[in-house]
Amino acid sequence: MDLEFHIDNFSEQGILALRGFLSRKTVAVARAAVLSELSRLNLKANGKFVSAKLQDLPVFQQTERLGQMVGRLEQVDRLFSDDLLATMSALVDAALKPTLPQSQILLSFPHKLDWSLNHLNWHLDLKPPRVDQIPGVQAFVLIDDVPPQGGATLALAGSHKLHYVSHDCNAHEILRRNSDFATHPEKYLKTQLVERTAIQIVEMSGRAGDVFLMDLRVLHSPSINSKRNIRMMATNRYLKR
Repeated sequence: MDLEFHIDNFSEQGILALRGFLSRKTVAVARAAVLSELSRLNLKANGKFVSAKLQDLPVFQQTERLGQMVGRLEQVDRLFSDDLLATMSALVDAALKPTLPQSQILLSFPHKLDWSLNHLNWHLDLKPPRVDQIPGVQAFVLIDDVPPQGGATLALAGSHKLHYVSHDCNAHEILRRNSDFATHPEKYLKTQLVERTAIQIVEMSGRAGDVFLMDLRVLHSPSINSKRNIRMMATNRYLKR
């Protein structure tokens, strides 16, 4: 891995894809454990996913509820290996520690909706520091193949820099005031300039074993799963020691 190249890329975009970081054989064990648990919960029958227990929940709350129902799986936790932690620590040149001892499983059943960038929940999981310094990294592991428009987490690459454009505005306010991000988000699938900052929506789609690393200051959102298969990912957050 060209560490210097990845460090520069990560610093600019706040998001980095490590394709094939984990072997498909490694993630297959975790995938089997998740599918077994879904069957035990009667959420998978005759090869199809059954969402009757979740259909009354709003689309993006279904993911949270599914994760709670499946709970902790050691086979998934093992995907967040010492090698991955060492890679993240080298990327930010600092020791990191997980915020929780277990990973969070991210599952989305097919939503039977058209894929759209409207009405998404762009958010942060912590308050960004006042100075332009990375507080930590969030890792996303693809447990199974996740195609484009298949429910992958979305990240707004470059948005970590918007926190420091103005002393009296945060990134959300800057996007509302100085861009058409809210009205025409599809434009941001390609790089756009906001306050001379390059930002772009990145979909964390790919193949089983791919890993995405994200600066914790980057705005991100769940997305619609418009495909036929379940979206199967896992995540954990790491803060500087």
